[in-house]
Amino acid sequence: MTKSRLFIYIIAGGYVAYTGAGLVKSAVSQRPDHYMLYLVIGLLFVVIGAFFVIKSFLKLSRGEYAEAADRFDEGRTDLAEDSRTEELPKEVSKKADKEPEREREQEGGTDNEDRNGV
Repeated sequence: MTKSRLFIYIIAGGYVAYTGAGLVKSAVSQRPDHYMLYLVIGLLFVVIGAFFVIKSFLKLSRGEYAEAADRFDEGRTDLAEDSRTEELPKEVSKKADKEPEREREQEGGTDNEDRNGV
């Protein structure tokens, strides 16, 4: 996870917690019909928001994040080491190169010729 993503999590978690606290405050002061439901949802927002803020802040303080350039370099080496990317046999790649030529010949010529016959 990058450093900027952790900052975004802190801001988003703070916003969710702030929204939940506002919901709890209005539910207690105004006592609407289903104030217990609003209270529970508001408290849930506060807990979830606080979780994201605390978790992201701890990762930032411990240095458990990757810089954007480091992450890009890691992605490139992962692609090179990926076992799913195998080279095609030379026979298959040669056949694939010749197929477009066959299709052009079947269409009535090559790209250099005028197809209207003029």
